[in-house]
Amino acid sequence: MAAPPEVEARVRELSLQVVGVQGIDVVRVRRSGLVYLVDIHVEVEPDMTVSAGHGIGHDVKDALINSDLPILDALVHVEPKKTTQ
Repeated sequence: MAAPPEVEARVRELSLQVVGVQGIDVVRVRRSGLVYLVDIHVEVEPDMTVSAGHGIGHDVKDALINSDLPILDALVHVEPKKTTQ
């Protein structure tokens, strides 16, 4: 079951507050009982190291799980920021 739009908006807001997150590409939030499961694609600077991007991914997951929302788990995909030409 999909989560209410305000929960998705809050997930976006929390994720964008994490240092290093340049944007959000995809957010999927679904309810499982009394908790939510999140699948999110965050954008980071394309030239950063894999290690740095990986760290940002963990920071996003921690921010979501430790937030005011009842999030059980978050799968964070790290993507290079899209450039406009």
